[in-house]
Amino acid sequence: MNISELYQMQKELDERIIREKGLEGVDLLPNTVLALQVEIAELANEWRGFKHWSNNREPRTVEYMDCFTCNGTGIVVNEAWKDEHCSNCQGKGRVPSGRNPLLEEYVDCLHFFLSIARQLDLPEDDLYVYQDDLEGNTSVLFTELLHNVGMINGHLFLFEKPNDVRTHQRLFFRAALGLFYDLGEQRLGFTWEQIATAYVEKNRTNHERQASGY
Repeated sequence: MNISELYQMQKELDERIIREKGLEGVDLLPNTVLALQVEIAELANEWRGFKHWSNNREPRTVEYMDCFTCNGTGIVVNEAWKDEHCSNCQGKGRVPSGRNPLLEEYVDCLHFFLSIARQLDLPEDDLYVYQDDLEGNTSVLFTELLHNVGMINGHLFLFEKPNDVRTHQRLFFRAALGLFYDLGEQRLGFTWEQIATAYVEKNRTNHERQASGY
């Protein structure tokens, strides 16, 4: 599945949200840009590499839940009615839930990138952007990403307004998206197959949320 197919899925989701929430004719770009910045911050929070004050700076790629065998106690009762360590969780009381919080936050960002592309009516070619190998501190790259996303709306607060707003928006969108792709691949270690699969799953969840009155 390529990015063009995901783009079409995002258009369908956006159209449903606009129709069911009565948002026809409303400029949603400021909301969407802010939403993307929030999701990028949440992605950085799951990456954790910037938290120099913490002993736990490893990315959160596995979520744990209480073990269903021992109800999170780490202990079960054997046939002799004696306590023993739970074999399902090795006595830890917790087991992997199957969720990857870091990847989930990444595809949440991708949803909003694609929604912005739709709102700017960008051609699919603008979704195929790549940069050279990333250099520098990952924390700085996250900050640069946040800046470029914010500048999609930069014409609203710049002292000197760009002559061609759409060209300005397209420039910063492409810069942000290229950096986002490379962060995912080069720094966070995702493959496109993982990203596309996770996107489809979250897109389905988002449709279910709309159906349930989210």
